[in-house]
Amino acid sequence: MQPVLFELPGWGPINGYGTLILLGGLLAMPGLYWELKRRGLGRGRPGTMLLDLYLVLIFGCAVGGRVLHILTAPGPYLEDPGRVFSPDVTGFVFFGSMLAVIGGFAWLSRRYDAPFAEVCDAGATWMPLGHALGRMGCLMAGCCWGAPTDVPWALHFGPESVAYLAGEVPTAGDHTVGLHPTQLYESIGLLALFVVLWTVRRRRGVEAPWRASFRYLVGYGVLRFVTEVFRGDPSRGLLVELHSGPVATWLSLPPEQPLVLSVSQAIALVMIAVGLVGLRRTADVPAPAPASDPA
Repeated sequence: MQPVLFELPGWGPINGYGTLILLGGLLAMPGLYWELKRRGLGRGRPGTMLLDLYLVLIFGCAVGGRVLHILTAPGPYLEDPGRVFSPDVTGFVFFGSMLAVIGGFAWLSRRYDAPFAEVCDAGATWMPLGHALGRMGCLMAGCCWGAPTDVPWALHFGPESVAYLAGEVPTAGDHTVGLHPTQLYESIGLLALFVVLWTVRRRRGVEAPWRASFRYLVGYGVLRFVTEVFRGDPSRGLLVELHSGPVATWLSLPPEQPLVLSVSQAIALVMIAVGLVGLRRTADVPAPAPASDPA
């Protein structure tokens, strides 16, 4: 855990959370540019479209993630409305960011006269790569933490971490008790998902519209549903609390830990259902064959 990586003279502290998110975006940039060119998007200006795409990602992630967090956990913002505009590293929900980015993709499709499905498919393969680095940023900040556990790979977060400062986790002196590293679980899962999506993309080329997006929905939906079981931050919100002491103990979780159903798990189930239905309905749809895409 390293909330602050280093200090820049005349600038101030450079935090790990924002730096890792920035690196994730930069890491995905060459792949997104390649995708736009292969799909013939951008009306002959893929570089210009890429810049607009990153504006969508930056503002969509920040605004959408904050808005959904406010809607799911309004208490702190009603007590202190100024927190809405606070540049802290907490108070963002990925699914809110994703919905805002999809809205931005709709704007891009109109601006560049490109099919909406093509724009979404172009981003679907590369989103897990950038997201994986973003989750490592969560690890640096100590947010999105896991439930208490005694597994050998449990992490103890220090006094500067969000997990410690939130006051929702048992502590042992100047650090938290051992917690499931859910940020690391999801980051590894996202990298594995990216490898799968990239492998399919390379082998099959440009598929029928929406298939890449549907495949992402299924993959990330499953990953998020599973990792949510190990989460320990109660502010994420629960729709239904279902417990199973034996299962929780087998997973090295506290016996009283609710296994389902958080807001994020409910959204993940919708993603899985939409993705599976979509993949089935597009299974026989012929794929386009743009001249620029390798056979």
